[in-house]
Amino acid sequence: MISAMKNRLLFLPALLLSLPLALAQAPSGPVSFAFDRNSFPLWNFTGAYQFSQQMVGIGSVTPLSFQVFITHDLTGRLSGSGTTIVTFGDEVAAANYSLNGAVSLSGNATRATFTVALAGSGLNIIAGQPHSFSVSLTYNLRVDPDPANSPAWIAPARGTPVRGSVRVSGLGDAKVIPGDGFTVALPAGVDGAWSVNMDILPLNRLGGTATIVVDSSAAPDRAAYEPGTLTLDANIVGTFKPTLALSKVLLSGLPDSRPVSLELVFANGDTQPGRIAGRILGQTVSY
Repeated sequence: MISAMKNRLLFLPALLLSLPLALAQAPSGPVSFAFDRNSFPLWNFTGAYQFSQQMVGIGSVTPLSFQVFITHDLTGRLSGSGTTIVTFGDEVAAANYSLNGAVSLSGNATRATFTVALAGSGLNIIAGQPHSFSVSLTYNLRVDPDPANSPAWIAPARGTPVRGSVRVSGLGDAKVIPGDGFTVALPAGVDGAWSVNMDILPLNRLGGTATIVVDSSAAPDRAAYEPGTLTLDANIVGTFKPTLALSKVLLSGLPDSRPVSLELVFANGDTQPGRIAGRILGQTVSY
């Protein structure tokens, strides 16, 4: 009897140590989480933008404004081309434009750097006469970090938000400056909110499907007040380590969503990841 009781007492610590392993669980079924501008934003900058700055001539400052459509692709590249109306003070002219640049995330600051070139033919009437013109601009912008303000691009922490020049045939050149209070409003619906929705199947390995949804501007065929979303589809592969009670899940974009990638780490029983790392729309995600 005494010998049997000793054996049971010796077995008890081993049993207690094994309980956490037996209870360790991997995430399974529907798992979702979301961020917004107040927490950890992600941006899709596709949409129409109105740029207003100033050009400085001989003893004068004249407003310069135009609108362009920017496309933000899955790698983070910004591009655009087409025709637009350029306003020089009271003068109005037509121009072709091209835009090229990229998005980056450094710390908590999401930046957009790009160039815009505009060219107008000699059919434009400026100062009462036909003149051709060209505008060359370089933008260095960041998203306003204050969530109390409407989403907008503002000046970088250091440097100038826009610089460049204007040349009008027969009239000369002018320098471009940002002007006081320079901001560029983001399109309706571009608010930094995004979410991940997963359906995880826990077999020998973790598998399943996922969608990453990023708030975006309204599609051209929808009303401007109707925000749209960008949906990126992904496959799930992952591992579960009972000894550590940790699950690692990797989301890899399907062909139409590449090169999107996201790695998530879940602690035992949690449905919200404790760590997120990856790259989406050219922005390094590290949470």
